[in-house]
Amino acid sequence: MSVWARSHFGDDAAAVRRGLVEGLHHAQQRAVLIQEMSGLPSKQPYGGMWPGTYKALEEQLLGLEGAYKFRPPNASYNLMVVRERLLLPFKLADNLNVPVKQARLATKIGLNLSLALSAAQPPDDLLSLLDEDFEFDPVSVVNELIHLSPATKIIYVPYVAHADAGLLKSWWGEGLMQSDGTIAWLADQPEELPAAKGATAETPTGTVSGLTKVGGSGRAFDEGDMPALDFPMHPRPMTAPKAEQEPETGKPTANNGDA
Repeated sequence: MSVWARSHFGDDAAAVRRGLVEGLHHAQQRAVLIQEMSGLPSKQPYGGMWPGTYKALEEQLLGLEGAYKFRPPNASYNLMVVRERLLLPFKLADNLNVPVKQARLATKIGLNLSLALSAAQPPDDLLSLLDEDFEFDPVSVVNELIHLSPATKIIYVPYVAHADAGLLKSWWGEGLMQSDGTIAWLADQPEELPAAKGATAETPTGTVSGLTKVGGSGRAFDEGDMPALDFPMHPRPMTAPKAEQEPETGKPTANNGDA
């Protein structure tokens, strides 16, 4: 475990890293499975699974000491905070040809949080750094923000994933967000996260080498038991968040959604 990771998470550094790796991997496994089950030529089913990334990280990290859920204003998902470190995952690309040094935030919520938490002298009320047209409910929003300490730092977690192969690579690290959303990484950052157990290895050229196995049985996706899915099987109305339309990676490809 690196000195950098221990400086942020102490004795829980290995557990936090493992939770990130497993959470990202499992979320992408589910998204790939849904895409395969749909039988559709478009990648919309895969792209529609983007909230699963946040849910999977919540499941992996919530039991750690000093860990809690944080609901950003106008977001439909939770982010995890561990020891005053807010973990912000975002999709870098769907292939390995995009250097992580070019990682760029493209969602409004991610941009606003980065702006607030990277301020040289964070204000007592983080709302002062959000957009002027920001609408909030004093109960659902302000009470959430007061639990996010002004000392909180963002740990960015960019990852590369593909609708046919799932998670290909991921990193974590510190940086400063530039005006265009690009992350200016600190020295020796970001650190590459290890591959999850059973993950499909990528090819040197960055092309997809095959589907990630689900369940580790080696069988086709429709030959085994149905894995537990973390969403209801009956339709229900959903209210879209006002502040963003997740997800975006800058310039999405025409044949692959984001999840």
